[in-house]
Amino acid sequence: MPSSKVHFKLYKAKKNWVSAGLVTTAVLAGLTLGTAKSNDVVAHADATPVATQTVNQQTTTPASQTTETNSAVDKTSDQISQVKDELNKVQQANDANKNVQKTNDANKAADQDQQIVNNHKAAKQTVKDAQDAQATAKLDVDNAQNAVKQAQENVDKTSNDLNDAQAVQNAAQESYDGNQNAITDADKDMNTNIKPAKDKADQAYNDQLAYQKQLENGLSQFQGDLENKKEAEKAAQTKVDNTNNAITDADNDLRNNIKPAKDAADQAYNDAINDQDVKYFDAKDAAKDAAKADQAAADQAVAQATKSANAANNLKQAAQDAVTSAQATLDAANHQLQCDMSAWRHNRNHENALAVNKSKRAVQAAEDALAAAKHNLDNMNNYDALKQAQVADQAATKALEEANAAVAEDNSEWNQEAQAAAQSSFNTAEDTLANAKGSFVNDNDSIANYVAAKDKADADQVAADQAATKATDSQAVADAIKNAAQTALNDAQHQYQREISGYRHNPSHENAVRVNSAKQVRDNAQNVLDNMNNYDAYLAAKDNENAKLNALYQAQQDEQQNPSDWTEEALDQAQSEYDDAQNAAVAARAKVADKLALANSRASLKNAKDTADKAYDDQVAYINQLEAGLNNFSNDLNNAQQAVKDAQQKVDDTNNAITDADNDMKNNIAPAKAAADKAYNDQVSYINMLEDHLNKLTGPQLAAAKQATAAATKAHDDAVNAKTVADNNLTKANNNKAAADQLVADAQAAMDTADALVDEKVPSYIKHDDNQGTTTDDNGSTTNVNTPTDNEAARAGAVVTIPVSTGAATATTPATMTRAQYRAQLNSAAKQNALPQTSNEDSVGIMALGTVSAMFGLGLAARKREA
Repeated sequence: MPSSKVHFKLYKAKKNWVSAGLVTTAVLAGLTLGTAKSNDVVAHADATPVATQTVNQQTTTPASQTTETNSAVDKTSDQISQVKDELNKVQQANDANKNVQKTNDANKAADQDQQIVNNHKAAKQTVKDAQDAQATAKLDVDNAQNAVKQAQENVDKTSNDLNDAQAVQNAAQESYDGNQNAITDADKDMNTNIKPAKDKADQAYNDQLAYQKQLENGLSQFQGDLENKKEAEKAAQTKVDNTNNAITDADNDLRNNIKPAKDAADQAYNDAINDQDVKYFDAKDAAKDAAKADQAAADQAVAQATKSANAANNLKQAAQDAVTSAQATLDAANHQLQCDMSAWRHNRNHENALAVNKSKRAVQAAEDALAAAKHNLDNMNNYDALKQAQVADQAATKALEEANAAVAEDNSEWNQEAQAAAQSSFNTAEDTLANAKGSFVNDNDSIANYVAAKDKADADQVAADQAATKATDSQAVADAIKNAAQTALNDAQHQYQREISGYRHNPSHENAVRVNSAKQVRDNAQNVLDNMNNYDAYLAAKDNENAKLNALYQAQQDEQQNPSDWTEEALDQAQSEYDDAQNAAVAARAKVADKLALANSRASLKNAKDTADKAYDDQVAYINQLEAGLNNFSNDLNNAQQAVKDAQQKVDDTNNAITDADNDMKNNIAPAKAAADKAYNDQVSYINMLEDHLNKLTGPQLAAAKQATAAATKAHDDAVNAKTVADNNLTKANNNKAAADQLVADAQAAMDTADALVDEKVPSYIKHDDNQGTTTDDNGSTTNVNTPTDNEAARAGAVVTIPVSTGAATATTPATMTRAQYRAQLNSAAKQNALPQTSNEDSVGIMALGTVSAMFGLGLAARKREA
C-alpha cells in the first residue's frame, strides 16, 4: 500500500476523488444489480415489493404449514389416547365376563347375557375407532414428510441468498476499509507524533507558568520570613542581656546574704542534736510510730506500684484501642470506596472519579494507620515478653552460678547433673532472651512511653515488695543507744575502780587526779543513763495517764447512762486514779524537763536550718536555671542569626530563579507551544476531511449491504428453525403411526375375545342381535361385522371422510374420497399453490459483473494513487 504521506498528497492534489468515484460507482452497480436479481428468485402476483415478499414467504408460509402439521399430529395423539381408554374398558369387561357363571335366575342370566352382548358392541366400535386413528396417523406421516421436504428446500434457497448478500457486503466492506485505513493512518500519526508533541509542549508551558507562580509566591513568603527572622534575632539578644544581668544579681545575693545565714543555722542545729539524751528521746519517740510509719510506707508503695502498673496497662489498652479504631476506620474507608466505585461505574463523571481517588487515599491512610497501630501493640507485647525473658535469664544465671559453685566445692556426680541441667536451662533462657530482644523494636514515642511506664511499674513493684517485707525495729535503735550508755557507765565504773585501786597502791597526786577524773566520767555516764531511765518513766507515766483518762471517760459515760451508787463510786475511783496518774506524769516530766526543753529547741533550730538550707538550695537552683536559660538563649540567638542569613539567601536565590524562568519562557517554551498547536490543528482538519468522506459515501453503502445481509441471515435462521420443527413433527407422526398400528391389533384381539365370549356364554336366540348394521375400517370401506377384512386392495379403494389441506393457510375443506384420490389431490394442490421459480444463474451473472466492475474501479484507483 502507498504510505500515508502519499495518500495525503493525493488528497491534497484533488486526484483521489476521481478514483474514489469510480470505485464507488462500480461497487454500487454490482450491489444494485446483484440484489435485484437475487431478490427476484420468487415472484408473486400481488403488488408486494420483491425483497419484502421473499422474506415473508420464507418465514411465514413454512412456519404456518409446520404449525398445522404439529396441531394435526397432537390431535392424532389425543385420538389414540381416547381409543386406548376405550380399549382398556373393553379388556376389563372381557376379563369380568370370562368369570361369569351360569345361574338359574332368569333375570340375572338375562342381565349377564346383555352385558356380554353390549361389550361385544363396544369392542366392535373400538376396532372402528382404532382403524380411524390409524388412518389419521398415516395421513399425518405423509403431511409431515411433505413439510420436511419443503422446509429443506427453503433452507437451501435461503442459504444461497445469504451467500449472495454476504458477497455484496464484503465488496462494500473492502471499499469502506480503504477509507477507514486512511483515517487510521492519520489518527496513528496524530496519537504517535502530533498529539504527544502538543501535550508535551502544553505541559511544559503550564508547568513553567506554575513554576513562575510558585517562585513569586515563594519570594513573598521568603521576604516576610526574613523580616520575622530579624525581629526574632532582636528578641533573642534581649533575652541574653537580661539573663546575664539576673545571674550577676543572684550571685551577689547568694554570697552576701543567703550563704552566711545557712552556715549559722547549720551550726546551731548541729550543736543542739549532739546531746546523747536527746538522741535517745528521738529514738524512743520514733519507736512509738514505727509500726504505723512502716505500714503507711508499705501502703503508699503498693498504691504507687498499682498506679504505675495501671499507667502501663492504660498505654497498652490505648494501643489496643488504636488498633480497633484503625480497623474500624479502614472498614469504613473500604465501604466508602465501594460506594464511590459503584457510583463511578453508573456515572463516570469527573466528580465521581475524584470521589474514588479520595476514597483510595483514605483507604491507604487507614491501612498505614492500622499497620502503625499494630506495630505499636506488637512491640508492647514483645517488650512484655522481653521483660519476662530477662527475669527468666537472671534466675537461670543465678541457678547456674550456684550449680558451678556446688561443683567447685564438691565435684560429685549429683552436683554435675545439677550443673548440666542448670546449663541447659541457662542456654534456653539465653536463646529466649536473644529472640525477645530481636523481636522488640523501640522506634517511636508511643513505644518509648510504654517502656518507661513498664519499667517504672516494675521498679515500683520492687519497692512495694521491699516495703511490705520491711521489718524496721525503731525500738532497737533506742535500745542500742541505751545499751551504749549502760556500757559507757559500766566502762566508766570499771575505770573508776581501777583508778581507785591504783590510788590505793600509790596514793600520789597524779593518781588522785585520775581517780577524780574517772569519777567525773562515771557520774556523767550515770547522769546520761538516769536521764534515759527518767524519760522511760515519763513515757510510762504518760501512757498510764492516757489509760486512766480513757477509764475516767468510760466511767463518766456509764454514770450518765446508768446512774447508781455503784457507777458513782466507780466514777470517783476513776477520777482519783486519773488525778494520781496525772500528778505522776507531771513529776516524771519535771525530771526530764531540761532535756525536753533542749529537744524542743532542737526542733525549732531544725526548722530554721531547713528554712536556711531551702533558701540556699532555691537560690542555687535559680542561678542554675538562669545559667541554663542563658545557654538556651545564646543558642536561640545563634540560631536566629543563622536563620536571618538563610532567609536572606532564599530571597536572593528566588529572585535569580524568577529572572531565569522568565527568559526560558520567552525564548524556548512559548515558541515551542505555538508550533505544536499549529501542527495539531492542521492534523485535526485533515482527519475531519477524511471522516466526512467516509460518513457521507462509503459508510452508508456498507450499512445498506449489512442490512441486506442481516435480513438474509434472519430468513435463513427462520428456515433452519422451521426445518427442525418439521423434523420433530415427522418423528412424532411416525410414533403415532406405530402406536395406532399396535392399537388396531390390540382392539381386534379384544373384539375376538368379546366375540368368543358371546359364542360361549350368550344363548343363540340373542347371540347375533348386534350384527345388524355395518362397521367401517380405517380406510372407510364398509364390511359386515362377522366378515371383517383388512386387505390392502380393499383399503386402497375404501372411502374416507377427512379434511384435505391444499397447502394454503386457510384452504381446508372436507371431502369424501378414497385414499388414492386424496393423495392425488394433495400433489395437485401443492403444484397449483407453488409460485413459478426462476433460476439463480442470472443473479450469479449479475453479481459477477458487479464484482468485475468493482475490481476494475479499485485497480484504476490504485493506479491513480501510484501516479
